[in-house]
Amino acid sequence: MKEPKKINFFAVGKKIMSNEIKALQNVLSKIDKKKFNDVCFHLSATKGNLIFLGIGKSGKVSEKIAATLSSLGRPSFYINAAEASHGDLGAISKKDILVIFSFSGETEELVALLPSIKNKGVKICSVTANEKSSISLSSDVHLTLDSDKEADDLNLVPTSSTTAMMMVGDAIAISLSSNDGFERSDFGKNHPGGSLGKSFIKVSEIMIEEKKLPLIGGKISILNAMEKISHKGFGLGLITIKDKVKGIFTDGDLRRVVNNDVDLSKTPIEAVMTKNFSFVEENDFVIDVSKIMEEKKIYSLIVKNTKNKITGLIRMHEILSAKII
Repeated sequence: MKEPKKINFFAVGKKIMSNEIKALQNVLSKIDKKKFNDVCFHLSATKGNLIFLGIGKSGKVSEKIAATLSSLGRPSFYINAAEASHGDLGAISKKDILVIFSFSGETEELVALLPSIKNKGVKICSVTANEKSSISLSSDVHLTLDSDKEADDLNLVPTSSTTAMMMVGDAIAISLSSNDGFERSDFGKNHPGGSLGKSFIKVSEIMIEEKKLPLIGGKISILNAMEKISHKGFGLGLITIKDKVKGIFTDGDLRRVVNNDVDLSKTPIEAVMTKNFSFVEENDFVIDVSKIMEEKKIYSLIVKNTKNKITGLIRMHEILSAKII
């Protein structure tokens, strides 16, 4: 066996990355505005599913773009061309639209399916590097990638071509979601699991509801108020005056009045309550609230709704228990 040649791996890797960046810049500078808009228009207007058909490396790109679109609220799925010829074409209906990524536009397994797809009356959008290819000419809408060189020295390995396809596919997907008015909260609904899903949990989902918190009349003494606060165990109480919450009293407030030699048995809680307190809103994301707590070195925050009514309490305890951070 030949002794492996010693090379500078980093130098080779850096060259490949540089070549791919140049290829992407070339695609970006030459992509046709009208054709890109046409593809997006056809995909956005479909009433059915967006079905990505592919095989090989381009198929892997198609599969990823289909998954991205599904996460953005567009019903999409991927079909492998080899499986399509053995029955999976039955999953495609006339109201769907077919999307094909193929660098050459002449991939045998895909070209062989075109007559059957046409017979079903399904519209085709394609992305290839050859506008004269069989797939391009059979498409209702076609987008050409101006990329004729791979990143490796042999110009053999699908590198720049698949990267360019991925970039264009991502651009199409995000353009569609922008047109749909897709928002951050919508993304969270489609990702309920894992750390990503937890980053979209709202305060209202894990907060302690207001009815569970100690509501304390402003006229009672600090001593009696602390008994009620201790009984509930949340570390604070909501102080009410004329049935409206006007302040809060926390364990920190208690330390301050003790240090100031305030008479706990005679002083009314309203005289020492905190009137200006920090709060967050029910629809705030918990992950953002946790950052506020860390920055301000506080471990509990009052929650209000959009009408400025106090609705609960969120503590670092609830955030940690939900394993959001």
